[in-house]
Amino acid sequence: MKLERFTRGLAVIALGLVATGINAPMANASLSIPKGAFQACSVTPGDYCIESVSLTPVGGKAIALSWVATGGAGATAGNTNNVAAGKELPGRWSAPDAFATENYDGLYLEAQNANEFVPWIVIDAKPTYSPGNRVSLAALPTSATTSVNLNSEVAITLKMRISDFQVGVTFGVVTDATVNVTTADGKNVFEFSGYPVKVPTAKSSKDCTGDKGVASTVVTQFQSVIVPSNDPMGFTIPGSAGKIYVGSNGICKLSTPVWNADKKAFSYKASAPRLAPDGTTVNTGFYYASISYADAIALWNLTRPEDAATALVVSVRTGAGGSTAATANVSAKNGKIVIQVSGFEFPDPMLDISLNPAYNDLGKPSADSNMTVAASEQQMSTPKKSTAATSKGSVAKVKTTTISCVKGKTTKKVTAAKPVCPAGFKKV
Repeated sequence: MKLERFTRGLAVIALGLVATGINAPMANASLSIPKGAFQACSVTPGDYCIESVSLTPVGGKAIALSWVATGGAGATAGNTNNVAAGKELPGRWSAPDAFATENYDGLYLEAQNANEFVPWIVIDAKPTYSPGNRVSLAALPTSATTSVNLNSEVAITLKMRISDFQVGVTFGVVTDATVNVTTADGKNVFEFSGYPVKVPTAKSSKDCTGDKGVASTVVTQFQSVIVPSNDPMGFTIPGSAGKIYVGSNGICKLSTPVWNADKKAFSYKASAPRLAPDGTTVNTGFYYASISYADAIALWNLTRPEDAATALVVSVRTGAGGSTAATANVSAKNGKIVIQVSGFEFPDPMLDISLNPAYNDLGKPSADSNMTVAASEQQMSTPKKSTAATSKGSVAKVKTTTISCVKGKTTKKVTAAKPVCPAGFKKV
C-alpha cells in the first residue's frame, strides 16, 4: 500500500474528532511542521530530522544503519528474487550485511507531515533496491507501487527530532511497539521501535465493508502516525505522558484512538477486507496496545500497574459478518502495560479498554475476567446469548485448547476456544 492511501483520510478523521468533541480544541497555537520528508540530521540538521535508524533481529543485537544518498555506494541485498525497481527515492539507511538475507538493500524512513490540514507526523518504512547505486522502492515485479515484504522478525527503531511537537498518542501498523519521548537542548526527541506486520490491503473502500470484500495484496509493512497534544487538531488526555501506542494490521477506516473521559474507556478501530486475495481465506486481525505506567494513572488512576490483568476490561466488538472469537493477554512490565488481542476476523472490529467496575483500587482484584470478547454491534443493541462471552464481562464456559507459540527465544502458551498465536509468534 502506498503512503498516500495510508494518510488519505487523516484530515477527515481530525476534523471529525473536533466536530464530535472527542478531544476538545486546546488553547495552544498551531504547530508548524516543515513540508517534505524529514532529512537525516547528519546531512541536514534541523528542528525536524532523523537522528538514527537501527535494526534488531529477534534474539539478536541492534545493528546501527547509516544514511547513504542515492548514487552513493552502499550494502547490497542478499538476493534479487521477486524484486524490481519502483519509484526513485532520495537514499537509504543501510549497513554492511544488515540485509544479507533480504531481497532489499536498505530502508527509506519517510517521516513527514501527514497533509496540509493536520500537524500529524506519519512514518513509513520503505524497503529499497539500488541497482547501480540508484536508490528506488524495492517493488514487486508485477506492481511498481507495491513494495516487497519487510522482515517481520526484525524490529525497526527510529529516533528523530521533533522540535516543540508534544506527543499525544501514536497509532498505526506495527506490533510490539515501544514509544519514548525525551528532551535534548530544549527540543523533543521521539524514539519509536516495533516489528512490521502483514497487512491486507484494499483496492477500494468498498472492499473494507461487509463480508465479501477481497484484499488486493497482503504486504508486511511498518507505518505509524504521531498525533500531538499541543495543537487544536491533536489528542489530549490530562496528565498523559504521551507514551501510548495502539496498533493493528487493519488500515481501512484508520482513526486515532478515542478516549471517553466519562466512561474511562479507550477505544480504537482499524478495518481490513474480510477475505484474502484468494477470495476464500478469511483475514484475521490483532490489536496491540502499549501504555506507560504514567499514562495508566492518567487514564484510569491505576496506581498498581501489576493489577492491570484484573483492573482492565479488554473487549473486541465486531460488526455483522465478523467473529467474536479472540485471544487477549494483558501484562505489566518494563514500565508499561501491554495489551494484545488476536484471532478476530475482519472487516470492522473495535478494541475497547476500560476500567473494570468491580476492581477495587485499594488492590483487591475483581472476580470477573478482564479478557472478554463482546458480541457484535447488532447483538449489543439487541442482547442475546453469546458463546464467546457475556456483555457483563464474565466468560461463558466453553471448551478451550492450549497451544504453544514461539518468537525467537520467547515462548507463550495461549488458551482459548479458538487459540491463535499473537502477532509475530509462530505455533509450535
